[in-house]
Amino acid sequence: MTFRQFACNNVLRNKRTYAAFFMSSVFSVMIFFVYAMFIFHPGIVGEEIHESVATGMIVAEYVIFLFSFFFLFYCVGAFLKKREKEFGILFMHGMTPMQRNVLICMENMLIGVVSIAFGIGLGMVLAKLFFQFAGFLLDVKALGFYLPWKAIGLTVVAFLILFAAISLFTVLLLRSRSLLELLQGSRRPKREPSASIVLSLVAVALLGMSYWLALTADGIYVVALVLPVTALTVVGTYLLFTQLSVILIEYVKKRRAIYWRRTNLLTLSDLAYRMKDNARMFFLVCIVSTVAFCAIGTLAALAGSIQETVVKTNPFAFEYQSKAGNPDKDVHLQLIENSLQQGGFSFEKYQVSMRVLPAVPNMERIGVVKLSDYNRIALAANSRELKMADNEVFLLLLWFDDAVKQKTLRVGNQELIVKTDTKMNPLISGIDFERLAVVPNKVYDQLTNLREEQRFAYDVPRWKDTQDISLKLIDEIEHRNDMHSFAARAPVYHQMKQMANTGLFIGLFVGVLFFVAAASFLYFRLYTDLENDKRHYGAIAKIGLTDAELTRIVTTQIALLFFVPILVAIIHSIVAFVSLQSLLKIMLIASVVKPTAIVLCSFVIVQAIYFWVIRNRYLFHLKRSMNRI
Repeated sequence: MTFRQFACNNVLRNKRTYAAFFMSSVFSVMIFFVYAMFIFHPGIVGEEIHESVATGMIVAEYVIFLFSFFFLFYCVGAFLKKREKEFGILFMHGMTPMQRNVLICMENMLIGVVSIAFGIGLGMVLAKLFFQFAGFLLDVKALGFYLPWKAIGLTVVAFLILFAAISLFTVLLLRSRSLLELLQGSRRPKREPSASIVLSLVAVALLGMSYWLALTADGIYVVALVLPVTALTVVGTYLLFTQLSVILIEYVKKRRAIYWRRTNLLTLSDLAYRMKDNARMFFLVCIVSTVAFCAIGTLAALAGSIQETVVKTNPFAFEYQSKAGNPDKDVHLQLIENSLQQGGFSFEKYQVSMRVLPAVPNMERIGVVKLSDYNRIALAANSRELKMADNEVFLLLLWFDDAVKQKTLRVGNQELIVKTDTKMNPLISGIDFERLAVVPNKVYDQLTNLREEQRFAYDVPRWKDTQDISLKLIDEIEHRNDMHSFAARAPVYHQMKQMANTGLFIGLFVGVLFFVAAASFLYFRLYTDLENDKRHYGAIAKIGLTDAELTRIVTTQIALLFFVPILVAIIHSIVAFVSLQSLLKIMLIASVVKPTAIVLCSFVIVQAIYFWVIRNRYLFHLKRSMNRI
């Protein structure tokens, strides 16, 4: 048998252990490849797809590549630890450390080459479905299939380099152990798990502080606190699994009423060792799952609220504003109305006049509108109407979190009391003024010899279908100059929808990749312990362990393995979403509750199905080794 055959046989003999590693590698390659197909697609140039889509795909490629490196590097290191006894036997038969390193590199590259081949093949099979899904999300015609030689070349080169780098780093970081330690392998006696009460308290303090900062942050301050809160959460989570979990288990073990009840003695006595051994894996699964939950949930909230956001920021399908004396006003208005009539669109036209108050040093320019005119516009835009006394003036905010400091405002010969509302978004902007003030009708009628502006708003029920008309009008009417401004809602909606769906499209697959990686961590950890569990439960079965008791113990332990890190990740995600809610309000996103609930429930359901399948297979292998089936 040649050395190459020996390496191939090693991989085939451990196929059950390598299964999750291999499938995760294939999935990573497939996602990287289909994104590369999209980037290099010849139909991208000159199509409706915005350039940000391709840019987002390129960013996703970097994220996938970096994540794949760290994920696969962790898995390979864990595999080698499981094979210590095998290497000890090989060293006894004359293998040198250099030959071991060559063997490891050959095995890694073999898995890598097969993963690349399967990933590209699967990507080619699913490419048409991928393009159709992308076209549906981006609201454009689906791209056609093509032979992606550039994408194939990029994927092959990138992942060959990745697997080669993993192999090199793995052999460089291998720790030297004595022959006795290698031969003992996983049967080396385990030390009693210990944890620090001080570090456990630090874990509680760090997580408590991060949650407090996240929940009390408001508006734009959420962005400033992202990095410190993330750092506190990551460190706190690591200490939670490595220290606090062991302390809690030891506390439960001291409660005899719980510890000595039925099979809890067997479950809890082994649980502290498992928590200590699996602490880093729990930590990785928790952090990776949290990132996946938050990314997909936030992007789903953004994509689902685009129409609401666009309607609030652009209350009418078309808006034309003109200063007094604009010679093109009538021509432009006629062009807008003729275009809508020729396109078969019904519309309602609204007109409002505004006057610009004299400039005041060190103050923003203010335009005023009559209360009755504003309420008519507000009613048409499904916004709240205003009510005020004769000595009051209502100042509209420029955006959320904007503030009005002045308590009074002089309008004409009167000093009016200023009112405002932080929950109202502006319906009208100006050419020669920054802020709009709504004044009582009598006050407005008394204003004379002031510059005037007129705003014409068109309410079109089928405004989503006016994309072509809007683009044509934007070309024919200069968007903005000193005398007029023109805005259309449909192009803004389609562009924002495409960009938001691009983020969801990219984040969905990257998030699923993260979740698959987390599931692979769990699968690998479970089957790494399988041989030890066979010996462990086989010995206990000889003194009377029943099938029902075995099933209950194993189900409890596997459930904790699967759901403890996911539960912590869900708590992290809920806190993050509550914090993000105040930031997203600035973007006119009303709530993230529905998309968050859908994302979290979907992941929990998938995790539950995965748990049920793995638990049944694990019990099958245990019982077969004990001759119970």
